[in-house]
Amino acid sequence: MSVRRNRILFVDHVSKVLGGAEVNILELLATPAAAKNWECHVACAPGSPLETALRNGTETSGLSLHTHQFAPVLNELRIVGRGLQLGAKLRGWQEVRRATNRLKAVLEQVRPDAVISCTNKDHFAAGAAAHALGIPSIWWNNDILSGDFFPLPVRIAFRLRARRFATRLAPVSEFCRSALIRAGIPADRCVTVHNGIPMSRYRRTGPPREPGSDPVFGIAGRITPWKGQQLFLDIADDWIRSGRPGNFVLLGRAFNEDASFDTSLREFIRSRGLEPRIRFLEFQSDMASALASMDVLLHCSTRPEPFGRVLIEAMAVGVPVIGARDGGVPEIINDGENGLLAATGDVGSYRAAMHRLVSEPGLAERVVAAGRETVARRFTVDRVAADFARLVDSVVA
Repeated sequence: MSVRRNRILFVDHVSKVLGGAEVNILELLATPAAAKNWECHVACAPGSPLETALRNGTETSGLSLHTHQFAPVLNELRIVGRGLQLGAKLRGWQEVRRATNRLKAVLEQVRPDAVISCTNKDHFAAGAAAHALGIPSIWWNNDILSGDFFPLPVRIAFRLRARRFATRLAPVSEFCRSALIRAGIPADRCVTVHNGIPMSRYRRTGPPREPGSDPVFGIAGRITPWKGQQLFLDIADDWIRSGRPGNFVLLGRAFNEDASFDTSLREFIRSRGLEPRIRFLEFQSDMASALASMDVLLHCSTRPEPFGRVLIEAMAVGVPVIGARDGGVPEIINDGENGLLAATGDVGSYRAAMHRLVSEPGLAERVVAAGRETVARRFTVDRVAADFARLVDSVVA
């Protein structure tokens, strides 16, 4: 006799980009465990990169897709690191209410056993809609609920709605979990689910680098001030002017609101005469190959990082990493064993770590071996699937 699979509805409104939350959904739904344990439905924006990837993916093409989107007044409203004007708050709140009603119609059609929402805006709408119909609601938290990222009104609204509507919250690190608890979310509702990746997609390909060639130091991520690209350039400037060999690569892109920051980075490079040694690369679909072109990955976030997915991607590829000693990063990197840690925002600390990796015999090789073993043991998407299977079972029961 076959056992009924839990019916799960994932909710993600993002319409223009394939960000970290969307990549997490894609990789989770492509696991054999997701197909085995769940009947999966996804509510997402029509024509979005997420919908396109779900339709075209070999492992996800059979999923049931449903329409979920916010009007531009909310869809284009950035709340991470932004202050909000009163008018924007009111218009955004009205759209949350309208989106909640639209999602209730989707839930009445699908009748899921549980709803998993994937961004803060989706938590607000999906949580209220699921609560109205008596359906368990899991909030997959990819952000740190703190003043570093969110204005006070948003933090208050999150706390009130989470306490009322969220059956469980699934933060991506213990650091994120601690922030939720400090904000007033009951600890027994917060279950950490560290991010994970499919190891098979992160293998170094192509010919090895020429022995004795200058090292390539890279940074990868969305170009925005708190991700630390300016710090990366300060590090590069310091390294180059001290007469050390090496080239530097910035991999990523800026959203519209960060276009001026992107321009300022390029102007800094020009004004300091660093063009021959520093270059920009657009994000590539094959992240493994992009990361494999680097000899060292620098993680330079100037605010606490919720998790640090790019670190485990680089570790899986076999690139030694240097991470900021803050946020969820120390939950990934054991300093001196599977990577190195640097003091957040400290050029000298990064310079010392870089010097160690390029000068200490055998250090980079030991770090690479330990890093890949760490990812295989702790940070695979199969482990993410197992964690969510237990979490779903607990709320459905």
